[in-house]
Amino acid sequence: MSTVLVPLCSYFASLKSEHIDIEFVDSTSIKVCHNLRINRHKTLVGLAYRDKGTMSWFYGFKLYLIVNHQGGIVAAKVYSHECT
Repeated sequence: MSTVLVPLCSYFASLKSEHIDIEFVDSTSIKVCHNLRINRHKTLVGLAYRDKGTMSWFYGFKLYLIVNHQGGIVAAKVYSHECT
């Protein structure tokens, strides 16, 4: 996981915009595997977690973005099991 976060954080830092009066928050799920394979999944044990999104249950992570009204990314956060 840490090998993926460094490039992801640097990518978001290159896209980072300024805080402006109007900002929006949204989240999306990053699915690691299908729900039927959770017990056999070995790669991200201890990091990924099971949660309910707007559509259904998933196993993985949540990505939260704060975007200004011009579409620029103000902040990004990836939540894992370690964060909760």
